[in-house]
Amino acid sequence: MNEIQAEGGRSIRVYDDVFDLTQVKDIYSFALNSMFKIGWADDSTLERLQYKSLFSDYSPEDLERINLLPALQNSKAAAELVGHEVAHCKLNLSTPADVNFVHAHAEDRVLLMYLNPKWEEGYHGETLFLNQARKEVIYTSLFTPNRVVSFSGSIPHTIRPQSYLSPFYRFTLSLVLKKTADET
Repeated sequence: MNEIQAEGGRSIRVYDDVFDLTQVKDIYSFALNSMFKIGWADDSTLERLQYKSLFSDYSPEDLERINLLPALQNSKAAAELVGHEVAHCKLNLSTPADVNFVHAHAEDRVLLMYLNPKWEEGYHGETLFLNQARKEVIYTSLFTPNRVVSFSGSIPHTIRPQSYLSPFYRFTLSLVLKKTADET
């Protein structure tokens, strides 16, 4: 695990090789067969509302189908779930033509999972984390298959679009967590 400290005592923790190969294949296959909607936006500013992304909301039943929570609880990233419950889960699909904006989440913690099982140098698609002023990049997470990035939802972040050399679809799964009632 690699830990990066952000302002205000917030952290970004990076875990590689989190799932076994069967789990990687199963989660990716489920993503490929998901029902997508148009409408997820990084920013609610009127001028930016035209830039909608494709996403799929995952229900608790979907998470059960892919055995996600037990797989995480038996992984290197298990400690990230302690004292938290799932607020919601979104599968994000991005393409080289997408526009992305810096944003943050109101919830306590985000577990961002890179789902594509193969990703080459030059494909780009990195996640950029910025300081609170949104002026400086404080950490860049390369899009690395089977990586989970855990971070405070209040850390501003965005993605760098993947290149046209990459697979056309870049899949990430965002498991958004909130503190359990006894932890607040």
